Amino acid sequence: MREIEELSQYLADEKVQTLRKILGKDIQEKLSKSGIYFHIFFRLKSAGSIWHKLEWKKEEYIEKNKKLQDLIGIRIVLYYMDDVPICKELLRETYSIIEKDSHEDIPKVNEFNPIRMNYVCRMPEEISSVFPRELWQDYRIDKTFEVQVRTTFSEGWHEVDHDVRYKHKEEWEEHYEFSRELNGIYATLEICDRSMVNLLERLAYKNYKNMQIEAMLRNKFRLRFENPVLSVPLMEFLQKDQELVKKLYRADREDPILFFASSYSEGIPLTVDNLVLVCNELQLGRKDLEERTPIRIREKTAQWKEKKRKKQEKNPENVQKVVDTGFYL
Repeated sequence: MREIEELSQYLADEKVQTLRKILGKDIQEKLSKSGIYFHIFFRLKSAGSIWHKLEWKKEEYIEKNKKLQDLIGIRIVLYYMDDVPICKELLRETYSIIEKDSHEDIPKVNEFNPIRMNYVCRMPEEISSVFPRELWQDYRIDKTFEVQVRTTFSEGWHEVDHDVRYKHKEEWEEHYEFSRELNGIYATLEICDRSMVNLLERLAYKNYKNMQIEAMLRNKFRLRFENPVLSVPLMEFLQKDQELVKKLYRADREDPILFFASSYSEGIPLTVDNLVLVCNELQLGRKDLEERTPIRIREKTAQWKEKKRKKQEKNPENVQKVVDTGFYL
């Protein structure tokens, strides 16, 4: 078909083919700096796939004056469910998200439905300008891209659902019971996601009770440390203060992770020692631990806290935790 051949020519250029990775580089770097476990995938939609979607949704696109918004797609797969809000915060800091076109589902108590976390973002001019102008002028394609956030358990289910049900909705419309059963499989995987986090939290609690401090920090924060071993001086310091270890166990993991993902952490490697010191600066406020903290960490965490305070004052919002495993000390 002429349209597919034409689209293929527009997308064949080597510079165009590399755009997907260039576009995803910033979020990949932030996720890597944060230390959370993830995989990231990039794809540029093929000519055949573009043409098929434009034809398949032709009436809807014309009626609602819509355009294809996922020419480039980025998928982030997280190991742990409680890293989702951290990832979403980093996305909002990195890209210009079009909220009205994005989908962030709220789970319903009495329904088995998949949870979508799909964010449509504006394509930077330096990216969109590399594509041939005819792509934007002659086809219903928007200068946007899509970022999907998944967990390892949900990723496989979404892949199957997309190819088996989403692309063939008419085959499933008469079989409500099978659609519900497929959604029930997703519900089981969501329980697996929650159970994994709960398991590691309970293990961290056991580590705390046994004063296995390194293991507690690894299982609580679940990060890719550059050095996962506590230094002898800091280990000896913590072993003498079980109350401080308890506070570390109860510390919120989100703030220190976001700090390490930020530009303020430049020159501060993500080690277990530095994590403890950063937690103290951001949350605990122990003077005796401050005395052991390098001045760079003290200055940079103070700057990060001030930026966060100003941001909250400018955009006050209620923080709702996505994951509640129900396990507390």
